[in-house]
Amino acid sequence: MGVLVAVRIAGIAVPLLHQIVGALAVGAFLYAPIRQLERRAQDAHDAGWRFDRLGADVGWALLTCAIILPPFTLAFSWFVRELPRLPPQIVSLVSPYVGAAHPLRFRTGPQPLEFAGQIAGNAAVAFAEEFFYRGYMTMRLEESWPPRMRILGAPLGRAAIVAALLFAVGHLLEPAPWRLAVFFPALVFAWLRARTGTIVGAAICHFIFNVWLLLLERAAF
Repeated sequence: MGVLVAVRIAGIAVPLLHQIVGALAVGAFLYAPIRQLERRAQDAHDAGWRFDRLGADVGWALLTCAIILPPFTLAFSWFVRELPRLPPQIVSLVSPYVGAAHPLRFRTGPQPLEFAGQIAGNAAVAFAEEFFYRGYMTMRLEESWPPRMRILGAPLGRAAIVAALLFAVGHLLEPAPWRLAVFFPALVFAWLRARTGTIVGAAICHFIFNVWLLLLERAAF
């Protein structure tokens, strides 16, 4: 009986602890840059937290999602089907998934309120991370490494790549090599930030990417 109670308590405490850590991380990603900006006589607007180009931000974010997400969905479906064929030690390096996937069946799952909470949490995380990495950090890095090339109309350079690397390494707070894959979408977010000069489009795209991955995981497992 005592073991059963302990398991139930752990089942409540672990997700709650995860939520608390996530909330603290979001707060840190917002508070730390703002404090540094204030010391430099700047504000969040200087780091891209601005909504005067909202139409362009939304348009570019949705266009980017429309181009990237369909092939990503096909690749994800193939990837999770092939995982059981790999040795377990390889699977743990390249994926967080356990067990065989089934054909994609999109659904909200048995706990829609929990899923709604995940969506809301992802909105906060996406905006906070973009403000920190594509906003403040990229702005500071570009002071030393101004962008020297244009890619599809957006000025990009070493600063965007370094910020993407730091973004990926930051995800290793939960150690797992597959988490470094976020480097690649970080480059997409960097392009969006450079294309419009704000972090809003990058944050919208980041949020949609995260939610779409949640939907795919629910559809496959």
